[in-house]
Amino acid sequence: MNKNALNDITYNFEPLELCVPDPNYKVDETELQKSIQKSLEFISFIDDYKKKRNVNEPL
Repeated sequence: MNKNALNDITYNFEPLELCVPDPNYKVDETELQKSIQKSLEFISFIDDYKKKRNVNEPL
């Protein structure tokens, strides 16, 4: 494959490898809920910040 450079960063365009997930994989529900809660708190923080700054433009 050819190597290309953009802004002094070299990229090597190789084909992607697909990985098949384990069909028996189980999600840790407590960690998932913690992650969802943390994301919601962060979104709320950003919304409050935008309201206080009176910024209508996306971040």
